[in-house]
Amino acid sequence: LIEMEIGRAVIFDLGDTRVEYEGIPLSWSEHYQDALKSLAEYLEAAPSKSQYKSASEVLSRFNTRKNPRENEFSFSEILDEVCRSLGASGQDAGCVLGAARAFFKVFRQRLSCFPEVHGCLTRLKKSGASIGVFTDVPYGMPRELVMEDIQYSGLSELVDVVLTSGDCGWRKPSKVTLESICEELGYMCRDAIYVGNERKDIEVALKSGCGSVLIDRAGSGADYGQDLTLPDLSELA
Repeated sequence: LIEMEIGRAVIFDLGDTRVEYEGIPLSWSEHYQDALKSLAEYLEAAPSKSQYKSASEVLSRFNTRKNPRENEFSFSEILDEVCRSLGASGQDAGCVLGAARAFFKVFRQRLSCFPEVHGCLTRLKKSGASIGVFTDVPYGMPRELVMEDIQYSGLSELVDVVLTSGDCGWRKPSKVTLESICEELGYMCRDAIYVGNERKDIEVALKSGCGSVLIDRAGSGADYGQDLTLPDLSELA
């Protein structure tokens, strides 16, 4: 069944499915201090230890690994709270995108694409498949940075539509996420496959009526009800 439907629409998660931020765990909490210091430098602020602690508590509250949610917040909303905690006004942030670059620099500096991804997407494109990406973004990460990461990894020419949780206002496993990108691609959910590496990726595929493929790079044997499990993307096409 998966083979038969693959000529239609194939939608991918991004992080740890197609690309990885090497050395960065799924929960970014241990890197808060470095990210906040980078942001404070951009803001030309000199926070105290207690202010850094307060800002870390804000980030922890928005950490979806600790506090799962389906609704999304923008980076500007989160930045406003972080700025107040650091003793800097929202106006000091100047360009929100500049502040985002400073904050996310710590997490993005070791981005790499899994070796089989380019070949997989090339074969899918040649087969006539429409290719989409839907990804939940951390801390409201702006779309511009996501698109830069896709460009850096050499995938932009192989993707038809990119949609983030910030774009649609919802996170997986809300079915609004896959319904939104399927609409952008011009397909019904039943004519699409979603490929991801986490429980929520399979849950949202099942809720939306998409086919589901779990990429289990660690060989965990996890069973979330997916249609198919693969060790990587090399066998997908």
